[in-house]
Amino acid sequence: MGQRPPEVQPRRDQEPVRRPRGTRAPDGRLRRVAPDRRALRQRQRRRAPEPRPPRPGRRRGAYQAALTDERRRDLESRLQSGDLRGVWSTSALELGVDVGGLDAVLVDGYPGTRMRTFQQAGRAGRGEDPALVVLVGGEDQLDQYVLRNPDALFTTGAERAVTNPENEQLLPDHVLAAAGENWLSPDDDRHFGETFPDVVADLESAGKLDRRTTDRGIRWLSNGRPHHDMNLRTVDDREVKLVANGDVVARLPFEDALRDAHPGAVYHHQGRRYEVTDLDLSAGVAELDRTWADYYTRVLHDKTITVETDVDERALPARADVPVRFASVTMRKQITGYERRDGSSGEVLGQRPLDLPETSLETKALYYTVPSDIEAPLRRGDYERAGTAETAADGGAGDFPGSIHAAEHAMISMFPFEYLCDRGDIGGLSTPRHPHTGEPTIFIYDGYPGGIGLTRAAYREVAGLMDTTLSMLRSCDCADGCPACVQSPHCGNANDPLDKHGATHLLDGLTNGD
Repeated sequence: MGQRPPEVQPRRDQEPVRRPRGTRAPDGRLRRVAPDRRALRQRQRRRAPEPRPPRPGRRRGAYQAALTDERRRDLESRLQSGDLRGVWSTSALELGVDVGGLDAVLVDGYPGTRMRTFQQAGRAGRGEDPALVVLVGGEDQLDQYVLRNPDALFTTGAERAVTNPENEQLLPDHVLAAAGENWLSPDDDRHFGETFPDVVADLESAGKLDRRTTDRGIRWLSNGRPHHDMNLRTVDDREVKLVANGDVVARLPFEDALRDAHPGAVYHHQGRRYEVTDLDLSAGVAELDRTWADYYTRVLHDKTITVETDVDERALPARADVPVRFASVTMRKQITGYERRDGSSGEVLGQRPLDLPETSLETKALYYTVPSDIEAPLRRGDYERAGTAETAADGGAGDFPGSIHAAEHAMISMFPFEYLCDRGDIGGLSTPRHPHTGEPTIFIYDGYPGGIGLTRAAYREVAGLMDTTLSMLRSCDCADGCPACVQSPHCGNANDPLDKHGATHLLDGLTNGD
């Protein structure tokens, strides 16, 4: 495991930002892989875009899921044959590729789960020769939590895998795929839930399932190979092609394209930087031109949540007066613009507006309100700044919106430590007053249509998630909040406002009840 990345000098009033500078051995000296060895560097895509990915050469390459199938197969073949000596990759090389005999793997950033960490590490050392695996932690919450608590990586059990087999938006395709494997019977409702008869009836009416009467009763079977028509990478069937000099260099799901391929976006592909000059959503095409800009881009957005139905409710164990609810919700998001950030420091260089369509997501969420006895001191600033004798009020009134915003970010960041997911699988919203509750409310929702079971599982064990989050906040020694505790690379409000100490006070009051 790599040492905590070194600090760089802060700019203006910023806290020191820890950034990985290279791979260091335990004695602190930089190491290089010998030229006759084969190495893999896996970059985690859950954080901000890589400012300067390495440029591929004749004996090294760059691998990612957005590549065409032909290009991916070529890189895999050359890596297996030894023609490629090194590959820079996103997590696309983690599963489904027969690569395991490399000499070294540099994991650039904690992959998000313990299972993924060992899966990526397993790309080296499967033969009889010794191999080297190095984990270089990044600056966000999970990375720094693992670096501060390395035993958790080796002694804690695997994260819980959760599913939602009754997801109404995914179930029809699941049933259709199952019918392509084996005949279905009415008894299969035990696998697919009580809506199974209606789903089968709809698929039969659409001509996608054939109904047969047999000696053992009614059976259904698929009249094709539905697996071949399904996208394994996204629920959304809409796709945008990224075109450079007339060639399709990559494809992105519709919502990913709004985020990563909007006009003015800097997009990295095979070690080259491109600027998106035009995005035609009706044609599903984004035009790219080469650029040497020394910055990256990040979108800004506004978000609202409507509670459609409250499904379940329970009280917090330490606060019987605070209900936590599980609900069906609709999240609406409008991308309003984007930031340009310096490729080395991350400093904001400017903002530009965008005119893009609003998107919506019908999903599942957990949410809870902030009781008045906690809200009042947060608004007054009557809570301690950890590590000092000061209270927040010493610098003026408390930052209540920043407190609930920071608590939302922190809880989302620790989801992957409890459940088998990526931080990007979860979204959130905090508001000083929500129309459904009439109170300050924090929402955390599944980032997929219909929900995939993550917030349902967290709803049942929310006190444990709060405890883990509180431990993470307290273990971070920054003064006012940083990427290792409350800042999020996915925040559409540019991480403003945030109050780490207010979030600590809030979660302490909800978990300890005093």
